Amino acid sequence: MQRRAWGIAVAIAAVAAVLAGEQAGVFAVLPSAAKPGRQPGGAWLIPTNQLVAPAARMQAISGRPVDMALDPQGRTLAVLNMRAVEFYEPLSGGRLASAASRSTSYAGVSFAPDGSELWASEADRSGREGMLIVRLGANGLPAGEERIALEGHPVPVGIAFSKDGLKVFIALSRKNALAVYDRKSRKLEREIAVGMAPHGVAVDATRGQVFVTNRGGRAAGAGEVTAPSAGARIATDARTGSTARGTVSVVDAKTWSVREVETGLAPSGLALSPDGGTVAVANGHSDTVTLIDPSSLKTSELKVPVWPEGSFGSQPDTVAWSPDGRTLYVACGGTNSVAVFRGRKFAGAIPAGWFPSALAVERGGALHVASIKGTGNTAKGDGTYNTHNWEGMLQRMDAPAGAALQAGLREVKAANIPRWAASGGIENLRSLGIRHVFLIVNENRTYDQVFGDIEKGNGDAKMAIYGRQVTPNKHALAERYVLLDNIHSTGAISFDGHQWLMMAFVSDYTQRAFAGSPRGYAWRMEDALGVSPKGFFWMGAPAWARTRIYGEFCLSAPGRGAKTWTEYWEAYKQGNWADKVGCSAEGVPALKDLMSPTFPGYDNKITDQIRADEFLREFKQRDAAGTVAEINVLALNTDHTSGTSPGYPTPRAMVADNDLAVGRIVEGISKSKVWKQSLILVIEDDAQNGVDHVDGHRTVGLMVGPHVRRGAVDSNYYTQLS
Repeated sequence: MQRRAWGIAVAIAAVAAVLAGEQAGVFAVLPSAAKPGRQPGGAWLIPTNQLVAPAARMQAISGRPVDMALDPQGRTLAVLNMRAVEFYEPLSGGRLASAASRSTSYAGVSFAPDGSELWASEADRSGREGMLIVRLGANGLPAGEERIALEGHPVPVGIAFSKDGLKVFIALSRKNALAVYDRKSRKLEREIAVGMAPHGVAVDATRGQVFVTNRGGRAAGAGEVTAPSAGARIATDARTGSTARGTVSVVDAKTWSVREVETGLAPSGLALSPDGGTVAVANGHSDTVTLIDPSSLKTSELKVPVWPEGSFGSQPDTVAWSPDGRTLYVACGGTNSVAVFRGRKFAGAIPAGWFPSALAVERGGALHVASIKGTGNTAKGDGTYNTHNWEGMLQRMDAPAGAALQAGLREVKAANIPRWAASGGIENLRSLGIRHVFLIVNENRTYDQVFGDIEKGNGDAKMAIYGRQVTPNKHALAERYVLLDNIHSTGAISFDGHQWLMMAFVSDYTQRAFAGSPRGYAWRMEDALGVSPKGFFWMGAPAWARTRIYGEFCLSAPGRGAKTWTEYWEAYKQGNWADKVGCSAEGVPALKDLMSPTFPGYDNKITDQIRADEFLREFKQRDAAGTVAEINVLALNTDHTSGTSPGYPTPRAMVADNDLAVGRIVEGISKSKVWKQSLILVIEDDAQNGVDHVDGHRTVGLMVGPHVRRGAVDSNYYTQLS
């Protein structure tokens, strides 16, 4: 979910006002120093600053479930997990069997109409892709497997069968095509060109049509603004770099002709109503559902609510109909809920787990919900908290009645606007006179790894592998200014971590991609499909605020670069490194004018001393000229380390290199003309590369500046979204 405010952690008071009306009292007021995880009232606090309290029966499952399907005979529920298709008993939720797979795709699991086999999509960024076919026995459980290899890295996603089960329709995301397979022979019959990045597939047997959602809309025309996505160019908004449109391709299953229907942005999951009269399409970047009349192809739109009202990011990502077609369920990844529409009117909501991604409805009306992240990692015990401990969730509930939907709506609203106890702070931030903010982004460390040895904080010294001896500058800054010992990364890894930091938004496109990031590991946002339609955090700042970006979003400049760490280090010592580094803005062309072309991008072969030198060189010039930007984003990445890879310094040396660069940059700013109006924020993109005794998301954060409290420990709860 994206908020339009840019909070300045610690300096801003935590939300303390008691919510009026129906939200008040649903959940207990959270203490300002709450820890993530289960709270005394039973809800879970997650690092998006939300609560989750899933309705009905819950079952945690290892992994990140992205799609699911019910056996036509109702015997099993098949769940597409990261590297398996798992079979569950629908009523009890007990796991019955598992079919191992390669890395699975964004979505794509479907039973043949006769229930004799199941097809699932496998995909990863290396191009090792195929269709996993699981043969099913009389009991509906796996009885054998086979695989159709897919050449050319097409990225299969959504799957649908013809009514007679003889044809299989598969969306090929990177190929911008719909594949048609003969189910009996397993042979490809044809491929039909559709829109950009097709995702979901639904068959209209009555009219002989196949509906395909296209996350990137129609192909870009001549002269349109575009940005890259998996080797293609997607039509984009010139300001934000996000996709400019979404479409559904309607394929005639006899002539194979194609018509295009405009939808909202980022259309993904879709479903045909039981009477065949309406196709519902979830638009993840528009907070809407498009309803298509399959005969006329005329459309209408449903607005999917988000809370707080007026914000953005309900993120509808898939849909399902009740058996009678009167109720439409919409999975909302941004509000951790299922929105319910009856008669095309919003009727209420169902609390779900963290980022619901798939829905299935039994013949009797019971609803199944799969959530990618469940309630967060529920592992317990020192050394077990890490963001890689993936844990999703399944829920089953009877068809909800009106009263239950209203009660659920109250819970969902309250969970998205938690009540916090007062924590002090400054109400009028403008009174501080802060005009220049420097956001320094480091890589992958937990709090305990770095600050676990600071006695006055909530640390575990046994885990402080990069403690005071390795990071003396960060320790000095934390002790001189404020030690934040309850700050958490919102993302799990770099893939989503940088997106949370820069946009306060992560699309279902990214959330679904963790198994193998099939269209690329675009953590630098060099993929238009993952960019927020609202853009980046500084776009909510006043119009006069200038932004300068150093390294973030940066691709290596073509034709530059050394081959080894040693070559860069020698160039640094000799002072002739400038022609060996540089930045290309090709990943996010919309940001080109904001990005330093001479600051290095992410490359662990480059010491952070080069980055510090280059920033300080330009900063001194701007300081003298009075042109220092109001918002400055710097990427210093060597604390990521290269592990024990040959040819690199040791991890401790690389973390120390990063620490020195942070210290030098802080010193340089502190001696400038803009120091009295400055605030320096240092934060990790995520905390994935270590463990922590409180939570795997707890991370290293610093606040430095003349307006920051001195010698304080702040244990209030903060995240990257605070």
